[in-house]
Amino acid sequence: MQTSTLVLLTLFLVALATIAVLVYLLKENKKAQESLEREMQRRINSEYRLLFEKWKKEYEKNIRKDAATKSRSTLVGKITEHFIPYLPEFPYDPQDARFLGAPIDFVVFDGMSEGELKEIVLVEVKTNKGSLSKRERQLRDAVKAGKVKWTQVRRKVELEPEK
Repeated sequence: MQTSTLVLLTLFLVALATIAVLVYLLKENKKAQESLEREMQRRINSEYRLLFEKWKKEYEKNIRKDAATKSRSTLVGKITEHFIPYLPEFPYDPQDARFLGAPIDFVVFDGMSEGELKEIVLVEVKTNKGSLSKRERQLRDAVKAGKVKWTQVRRKVELEPEK
């Protein structure tokens, strides 16, 4: 009986040692897997950075050119807004036009310089393919719907102190 107990005890210790080795190997495998995942992520990030830099170098010139073109277009539009009353295509007397800039470019008091007001016109200047902004569309729609009125604001101002 003593030998069988000794054999069982030996088998038990071998099994315990095997389990300990397996647990150790599992932990090491997990560490190796995590390390491998970090390395893969680093390489992927590095690869994407390289691809992005390559894309940026290829398209940066076009992006800069596009930005410069848009900037020139905006500048030409701003200059045109100020000078349009003096150009032949402006259908009103320049003396009747008052520049606002925003939310509308001009208010034209048509005929006012001749002493007889015919109408009041709101003018928005656009160059080339320019389109109305949301605010400009709202203003246009309000005028078309007749949502325009006259009001007078009066404030009493005392020029001399009362005694």
